[in-house]
Amino acid sequence: MAIICLKCRGIGHKMLDCPTLKGHDNNSDPKMEPDHLATEPLAGGLASPVSQLCKRCKGFRIIDWLTNEDIRDEVVIGRDGANSQGWENKNHNSGRRLGLGPLHSIFLDASCSLCRMISRVFPLIPEDEEDWGAEYFIRPIRSYNRLGESIAPPEDSSKEPDDKYAVYAVVDSREDAMSTLSRHFGEPRDQAVYGFELAFALSHKTPAPSRPGFSARERGVTWQPDIVKSWMSRCEQKHPRCRVEWSDQLLICKMIDVSSRQIVSCPPHCRYIALSYVWGGVSPKDGALESRELPQTIEDAITVTKALGIGYLWVDALCIDQTPSPEKAQQLSMMDIIYSCSWATIVALDGNDANAGLRGVSAKSPREPQASESIDGSKVLSLFPALPQELTGTTYFTRAWTLQEYLLGSRRILFGKHQIHFLCNTGNYCESIDDTVDPGGLLDIGAKQANLILTDCTEHSEDLESQCDFADFTFRKLAGLYTNRTMTNDSDSLNAFRGMLSSLQKTFLPQGFIWGLPLKEFPQSMRWYHPRAVKPRRRPDFPSWSYVGWEGTIAYTDRLDFATGRTGGRFDEVADQILRYLGFEDTILTVDGVLIRLEVRNEPFNNAYIPGTDFLLGILQEGNFLHKNTLPQGTFDFLVVERLSFRYAPDSNVRHVVYMVMLEGELGSYSRRAMVRLFVEPGLDKQQDYSALFGRSRVVHLL
Repeated sequence: MAIICLKCRGIGHKMLDCPTLKGHDNNSDPKMEPDHLATEPLAGGLASPVSQLCKRCKGFRIIDWLTNEDIRDEVVIGRDGANSQGWENKNHNSGRRLGLGPLHSIFLDASCSLCRMISRVFPLIPEDEEDWGAEYFIRPIRSYNRLGESIAPPEDSSKEPDDKYAVYAVVDSREDAMSTLSRHFGEPRDQAVYGFELAFALSHKTPAPSRPGFSARERGVTWQPDIVKSWMSRCEQKHPRCRVEWSDQLLICKMIDVSSRQIVSCPPHCRYIALSYVWGGVSPKDGALESRELPQTIEDAITVTKALGIGYLWVDALCIDQTPSPEKAQQLSMMDIIYSCSWATIVALDGNDANAGLRGVSAKSPREPQASESIDGSKVLSLFPALPQELTGTTYFTRAWTLQEYLLGSRRILFGKHQIHFLCNTGNYCESIDDTVDPGGLLDIGAKQANLILTDCTEHSEDLESQCDFADFTFRKLAGLYTNRTMTNDSDSLNAFRGMLSSLQKTFLPQGFIWGLPLKEFPQSMRWYHPRAVKPRRRPDFPSWSYVGWEGTIAYTDRLDFATGRTGGRFDEVADQILRYLGFEDTILTVDGVLIRLEVRNEPFNNAYIPGTDFLLGILQEGNFLHKNTLPQGTFDFLVVERLSFRYAPDSNVRHVVYMVMLEGELGSYSRRAMVRLFVEPGLDKQQDYSALFGRSRVVHLL
């Protein structure tokens, strides 16, 4: 028997004898380490058009198992938000698993078609030998569960919904299954997707007669324009939320005419595609467009645009003059228009720079073949990672510039390492899953996509409160996502977010932004902070009071819309004091607020006193630090951003929590040091000395 090694996917040796394992002479050779998602290992050379199964695999009756086995929905969200029925179904499905045995003793026969398929979807082998005794199984899962979707249960909960969707086979261990269960107990959709990068299923050419939905589709080594065209056609005809509108502001932009390979002025009402990719320090040389010496990603994007029948392509490196100028600044602030008005955005997910190319478009950017086997007269194909898994670990999703490019468009054609995905504001499709049979319309995901895509504010216009609430949530989420990403040049700290801010101004925050903060509508947005795990670095050319003046993720401890006077989760909760925005000049911000001087004593916490007295105001906490002793001792000035007033019970005393910016410098030239909260001692609201601290505001200038 020719054995397939589960470690390197090569033939002729057991996993325990694999030269890539630690302690072997060849373990440092990178060529020996396989890409476990490269689904055409050496075993493919032994493939046969005739179905041959080893004794164990014959006993699995895998085709009957995929076709007729009773496999239930593992993501059944009840009206209470719980997934109790889903957990019951998961236990039911666990009884339908096919055992492969302990990892160290699993033998896969290279002459067996099912063994070969198993080897191609087997997860990464753990390096720790203690894990080699773990039991592995072929696990069944409904196709839509693997995508994080579910079929809504019928009104009569005793009846199982009619399922016309394929069953997929994944390989995992009992330990991995339990780890997944515990890790995502509160998020059942994440639990369904997590951990199953690869799977196999019946081909859509030989599907299970009663389960044709989402069968495996054969994807070629090269991309197939007709599939992408079908997605675009479906979106244009059936998705009103994805409608693209023209803006005359585009007339100042340049475009690449993909037929003549010339940079031209944007024609009125033209259809064009925008490219989103990682520069990685690689930019086009002068004349590269005409001489066909462009970086491979841009060259492949031209090829794709032409194949889709679109005449124009927008690429920032070619269509924006990179010399600093007012024109460049103007176009950087138009990113929302450029991407939202594009017919589609090509997203280059794979690769670390512009030379990586779009996988499957040219011979310079190849992709691995899809695994295919014939078993008992049926064709079985491997499936590639779903979009959430494809995004994980990519350089693209760590870069600051790509965030707004990804979010602002209505349609995205994502070229991943293993397959193409199509994500619009309504649907989500990929090459290796046959989306033409979707009885429940599960891939047209509608409002569930709103957590990822910027939706129109009319969907949140029921009343002023809901608009304010959504504006607050959207800004805080996007600011956190953006500051969590990296950029090459500090000078782009605001530029890389201008398009997103412009979109927010048009939809949720019409009064605009001051150095990235919505100070006119939410002056309390000044109370951002760096979480305790972040080590921020100052960007000296930007103001200290804005997050753009720092490198590092930011967050907010509470929502910003207490200013509306709405009660929060506690009794009589309201913001009874908020600083007031007055204006700014260059990087100097002018506000009207309460400026207080406090003495910080560490005994054992950061306790705040009125200087020169023993009048204790309360404990200070920096950002979200758990330990309340991170500030230095001494006397400092603090600018009050917001004070929350509330009661823990209807008849209890009023309590105060004060958000303050800890300042450095002197009056007239303050800079930000940190955001702190003062937890005021109970009963002080009735003390005259305490009230006097907050009784007078003044004009303060921040650098």
